[in-house]
Amino acid sequence: MRILLVDDDPVSLRVLRQIISVEPGHQITEAKSGSEAWKLLDNPSLIFDVVFLDVSMPETDGLQVLARIRESQILRSQRVVMCTATSDRETVQKVIQLGTSHFIVKPATAPRVHAKLQQIQAEIAADSAPGTRARGLV
Repeated sequence: MRILLVDDDPVSLRVLRQIISVEPGHQITEAKSGSEAWKLLDNPSLIFDVVFLDVSMPETDGLQVLARIRESQILRSQRVVMCTATSDRETVQKVIQLGTSHFIVKPATAPRVHAKLQQIQAEIAADSAPGTRARGLV
């Protein structure tokens, strides 16, 4: 699985990378800001199966990046897991309104991250099954 991790906190990035790296076969790319993430996502030669995106970052936050992803004709069906230290109702509602139901409350734990990856792998398999269309594509 090709995974983009986006977080301005180096400790959070390291923890996520360590948790995900336990399972073989994952290609991990990291971004330390929303603008760096957007440059990677906007690069047509890079394709990610899932993006783990921190909500709270300076300058361009995760919600702004998610909004740009959903506005993009090419990226709108990108799977995104929003990661945040807060689970307040307003943030959760914004995440859902912007089109993702994947959400992890920090600190990330191995069981939660692995369960989320399994769920996403199942979605990818279902979307690529014969007779199905990719989610979000018209």
